[in-house]
Amino acid sequence: MSGGIFQGRRLLMVLALGIALTAAGSLALDHWPQEAPLPLETVRFDGDLNRVQEGDLREALADQLDGGLLGVDVGGVRRAVESLAWVESAAVRRVWPDTLRITVTEQTPVAQWGGAALMNAEAQVFRPRTLPEGLPSLSGPPGSAARVLAKYQRLRIDLAPLGLTPSGLTLDERRAWTVSLKDGGTLRLGREETEARMARLINAWPRMKQAQSRSVAVVDLRYPNGFALRWQDEE
Repeated sequence: MSGGIFQGRRLLMVLALGIALTAAGSLALDHWPQEAPLPLETVRFDGDLNRVQEGDLREALADQLDGGLLGVDVGGVRRAVESLAWVESAAVRRVWPDTLRITVTEQTPVAQWGGAALMNAEAQVFRPRTLPEGLPSLSGPPGSAARVLAKYQRLRIDLAPLGLTPSGLTLDERRAWTVSLKDGGTLRLGREETEARMARLINAWPRMKQAQSRSVAVVDLRYPNGFALRWQDEE
């Protein structure tokens, strides 16, 4: 009988201890800091940065770095960096214990577009404050950037054996093509059968250069069976 009473008392003591520990734990949680973020001490920029200035990057992130290392909005940081004209893409990663690492890939322009913008190799148009010199000048109606770039790249290949280098290409509102040459000449391709017209010029070019050493001023290829030609310095 006494053994049963002892076991009952021990059970009551265990229950009482459990209740006390639970209450103490609850009290401790009530007083535990609700927000104890890891501090964000360092923002590091990686990448081959030539056009993008670190000051511009930090200015773009001025409102994006709240919340500590774990609370910072990584997507918002990436979008803020990619909003800069010379940034093609950005990758953002948290580095323990207090660093945000941002890898920046700059835009690589292959041409000017429309006289006020640049274009990369994927025909993506971007608008920095200043335009570098020495790039080919392309232009066309809205939505035609990829088509114009592809046409320019093809013309550059076709004209290389002739010793000609295209410096610009325009697709006008009538969908007619005009090629500007590096030496100052112009090729007028028109709207239709432009590949066949270029083939006629390529076939005739060796005979033309044998007869004339001057550079061309204008080659009008919009004729059905031939083309009109005017040489530079020709009256």
